[in-house]
Amino acid sequence: MWIKILLVEDNPADADLLAELLEVSAGIEWELVSVEFLHEAIAHLSKQPFDVVLLDLSLPDSHGLETLTRLREVAPDTAMVVMTGLDDEDLAFESVRLGAQDYIVKGHITTQLLVRTIRYAIERSQTFQMLRESERRFRAIFDSSFQLTKLLTPEGIVLEVNETALEFTGMRSQNIIGHPIWQQPIWQQSPNAKAQLKEGIAKAATGEFFRSEMDLLGTNGQIVTVDLSLKPVKNDTGQVLLLIAEARDISDRKRAEAEILKALAREKELSELRAKFVTMVSHEFRTPLTTIQFSAGLLQDYSSQWSEDKKSLHFVRIQLAIKRMTELLEDILVIGKIEANTLQFQPISLNLEKFCRQLVEEQQLNDSNQHPIAFKHEGGNCDAQMDEKLLRQMLGNILSNALKYSPAGSTVSLHLNCQNKEAVFQVQDRGIGIPQADIERIIETFYRATNVGTISGTGLGLAIVKRAVELHGGKLAIDSQEGNGTIFTITLPLICPSQ
Repeated sequence: MWIKILLVEDNPADADLLAELLEVSAGIEWELVSVEFLHEAIAHLSKQPFDVVLLDLSLPDSHGLETLTRLREVAPDTAMVVMTGLDDEDLAFESVRLGAQDYIVKGHITTQLLVRTIRYAIERSQTFQMLRESERRFRAIFDSSFQLTKLLTPEGIVLEVNETALEFTGMRSQNIIGHPIWQQPIWQQSPNAKAQLKEGIAKAATGEFFRSEMDLLGTNGQIVTVDLSLKPVKNDTGQVLLLIAEARDISDRKRAEAEILKALAREKELSELRAKFVTMVSHEFRTPLTTIQFSAGLLQDYSSQWSEDKKSLHFVRIQLAIKRMTELLEDILVIGKIEANTLQFQPISLNLEKFCRQLVEEQQLNDSNQHPIAFKHEGGNCDAQMDEKLLRQMLGNILSNALKYSPAGSTVSLHLNCQNKEAVFQVQDRGIGIPQADIERIIETFYRATNVGTISGTGLGLAIVKRAVELHGGKLAIDSQEGNGTIFTITLPLICPSQ
């Protein structure tokens, strides 16, 4: 075994004694370089490596612990043995605390003690080097991890924190290490998450692995979702020594999951709408088609035998059936444009009083005068800029519903009030009303109230009303009691937006 030694000693007698002790040692080959000044030792260590330094702290150009400190700055990985007098043992102990591997007392040195001390110092230095390298590797992995990682005591006190966690919290390590983890601001802003964290630490301290997703209020005021785990580290006897706390920011993943769920819900909704559409079309078209087919067949077989009045009756039935199918197709086209967001808004100049009177006449004819329609106008001038087609569908659907769901002979009223640059349309009936549980959903596509029974309908009208009101920049209100009728109130600006 070859050991290279640097002896830093200004006393020639002590230096010669050490050299003689090394010469008589057996089984080891030595290379000894002896210097008297600190600056000479620094020069040698800067040029070549040594296995160990035998160092006297009292030199001509340096004295005390500064001698060791300056030498370790030059050669931090070299083993160092401090040589001291009998009255300097306290100084020797302090030297070991500052990084020297060992010390020997002059006057008590023997060959066996010197060789053992040198070997021990070298082995200890090598062990410290391996520990430092291991710590360096640990720190590199610890800090480069994308996870927010902390080492905790079983009580939740932070021992270590990695760079990822520091960047996430925007804090410095000295403000985190030595403090309970739940005292960090991000936990203070989230009382529920803080309580979960404390519960998790209590479980992990007993040896139980803990994992949970938590919503935290981030430093920017946004909700941050983290996947937090607390893993206990145990010794051979099962005692928990520390906890590894790891957290991952999964906010993006949660948002993506929410979007996927939303898309799936939308797809399910569209699938249900398609099923409802097929059912509605097959049902609503069957009745007028049956009427047309029946009346056309009768006319074909018996027209030569019938009077003009009877033939006219069947022609009217065919025309009404065709009109009903045309209106249904128009509603379907409008709903399609609404779903595709392509429904156009084209306002023109209208006199609302005149428009309402014409609409009442049309509805009265379609209803075959089964229900009186009372129209009332209040307020000032009702000249407006609105989309005539959408307004006709809007008010027409509400009036036709009022007539359809009211008992024969009962009065339906349309009230128009123009003032304060607004037009308020109010349609009131005394029909079956809308159950309270259905009011919020009644304007959804294909949705019909649960009390309509066998009364035919598509569930499209009020969905069209809702969209038409929105395009006019207006508001829709529904006030209804089951069995006591319904009041629809539509408020529109007289000069509607062009978009």
